[in-house]
Amino acid sequence: MEPKSRGQLTPDPRAPIARIAPPTTAAHAIKHFWVVEWSLPEGEQTRQLALGYPVINLVVEPGRLAVYGPSTTAGSRLLEGTGWAVGALLRPAATPLFTDCPGEFADGERDLDEPGLASAVARAMSRPASAEARFAEAAAAVAGWIAERLPQADARGLEANRMADLADAEPGLLRVPDLAAAMGTSERTIERLAADFLGPTPAALMRRRRIQLAAERLRSDPDGPLAELAHTLGYSDQAHLSRDFRAVLGMTPGEYRLLVEG
Repeated sequence: MEPKSRGQLTPDPRAPIARIAPPTTAAHAIKHFWVVEWSLPEGEQTRQLALGYPVINLVVEPGRLAVYGPSTTAGSRLLEGTGWAVGALLRPAATPLFTDCPGEFADGERDLDEPGLASAVARAMSRPASAEARFAEAAAAVAGWIAERLPQADARGLEANRMADLADAEPGLLRVPDLAAAMGTSERTIERLAADFLGPTPAALMRRRRIQLAAERLRSDPDGPLAELAHTLGYSDQAHLSRDFRAVLGMTPGEYRLLVEG
């Protein structure tokens, strides 16, 4: 089954994103791969709005290999012409491969000087094969490179992975105390894990997830009452949801509905 993601906020069939599960040898370091390929007619553009996960992404595209730090707000990219990108959404345990201070790398990016990896991915993406085969070969090249450098995660890295998985997947966890209880530890412990392996605080992590859920609901049920949505996500009222939504995405829920409705 293809991994799911709530990070893409303005899906466009002209530039679909394929997601690929990592091999077991790299599953401790990679959440999933994402691959996008597009070929737009002259004069056409598509702007992709995304609320990324608070982890590092390794991205290969024509002419560039880079790592991107944890994002704190939504970002967008304008696509036109023809192109592709192969990304690895890394798990928290892989953070030490690229930085000792993920908080300082938040919203940052830097080129990675690994020409062998960049060439292997570019070769895979240029082969005269099916998209599925090309994407799988490109993902395998990245997985092998990461697994070679991090063959296994230490105990704290695995705990950070578990924390991120719980925060992302458990619908009943809406606040930091809920997350700490599910982890069977203290709020202070998860704060230290977040500082060492993610960057954003646990509170920011939980808020991001709620906004991703809100955006997902607004796309699937654009006429649903906002007050009911706010209650479902644990907000005291609609105003609090709207305030968080604007702080993270730069727009109100109503403005977002208009955007995705086109």
